[in-house]
Amino acid sequence: MKSTLNRRNLVLAGAILTALAALTLGVAGVKPSSAQSSKAPQATPVSVATVVQADVATWDEFSGRLEAVDRVDVRSRVAGQVQDVHFREGALVKRGDLLVSIDPAPYAAEADRAFVDEER
Repeated sequence: MKSTLNRRNLVLAGAILTALAALTLGVAGVKPSSAQSSKAPQATPVSVATVVQADVATWDEFSGRLEAVDRVDVRSRVAGQVQDVHFREGALVKRGDLLVSIDPAPYAAEADRAFVDEER
């Protein structure tokens, strides 16, 4: 019976200590409602700028890669030195447009030689 009494006293003492600890923590954590509502939230600082009317330069440089919609390979039917280019790179060209002029002198000389050979 003595052992049961000691055990009961220990459980009762533990329960009382736990209740006191909970009560102390509860009182320390709870603040009166008037204290909470009396303090307004702190204002957030903001920056202010003056509006000025001015001309703005547009920026038209872009980084990137441009590709043509269609690509073509330009091959001449004859060999020779290019004398003149009749288009600008990136310009639109149509079928039949003159693109380059090739030096006609070697062909004229060959035609003259063939004509002389025929006359003999």
